[in-house]
Amino acid sequence: MGKTPMIIAIWLLAASLWGYTDSFAQMQSDPLFLSMLDAVKNGRSEAEAESAYDAYVAAEDDPVCLSRAEYHMVRYHQDMGNDFMARAHLEEEMRYLGLIGEEASEVEALAAEVDATSSEYYVDHKLGVGMENSRLVKEMYRRFPDEFYAAIQEGFRLLYTPPIAGGSARKALRIFDSVESDMEGISRLDRYSLLVGKAMALSELGRYDESDAYLDMAEAIYTFDPAAAETRAENARNR
Repeated sequence: MGKTPMIIAIWLLAASLWGYTDSFAQMQSDPLFLSMLDAVKNGRSEAEAESAYDAYVAAEDDPVCLSRAEYHMVRYHQDMGNDFMARAHLEEEMRYLGLIGEEASEVEALAAEVDATSSEYYVDHKLGVGMENSRLVKEMYRRFPDEFYAAIQEGFRLLYTPPIAGGSARKALRIFDSVESDMEGISRLDRYSLLVGKAMALSELGRYDESDAYLDMAEAIYTFDPAAAETRAENARNR
C-alpha cells in the first residue's frame, strides 16, 4: 500500500473508532432553520422560502449560522433560475463571512469558507474559485476527518474532481460507507447529503439499482435537488 492510500485508511479507521461528530448540531436542530431548509430543499415557492429565511435571520445573530443559511439560499435561488436573488444572497453570505471572529471554532470558520467558495462557484463557475473550494475542503477533511460535514464534503469533492486531479468515485464511496456505518447524531441535512453522495458514487461505478435505492431514501427526506434528479436520469439512461 502506498503512502497516500495508507493515510486515507488510517483516517477512515480513526473516524470509525472515535465516531463522527457534528459541530453544527445546535444549528441543525433549530426549528426555524429546519423550517427554512424544508422550504428550500423541497422547492417551495420563493415567497415561502424567503419568509422562512426572514424568520430565521431575525432570530439568529451568529455570523457562522447566518453565513450557512445564506449558502442554502444561494443554491435554492440558483436552482430555481433566479440569478438576481442568488447573487443577492451571495453578497450577504460574504458579508457574514467577514464578520466571523475568533469566538468561532476552527471547524466553524473553515466550514463557512468552504460554503462561501462553493456558493461563489455555483453562481459564477470560475475555475479559480472552484480550485480554492477544493483546497479548502481537503484542508477541512485533513484537520477534522471525524466531522460529519467535513467527511461528506470530501466525498463530494472526490466525485466532482477529474480522475487526473485525484478524483475517484471508489474513494468517495469508501468515505460515504464509513459515515454510513456510524451515523449516531447525524443531522437530517447531513443524512440527506450522505444518501445523495452515495447514490452518485454508486451511479458512477455502474451500480444503478443500488444508486436508485439511495435516491429513494434521500427523497423521503427532501425532494428538490437537481443533482439527485440528474443521477436518477443518468441511471435510467445507462441501464
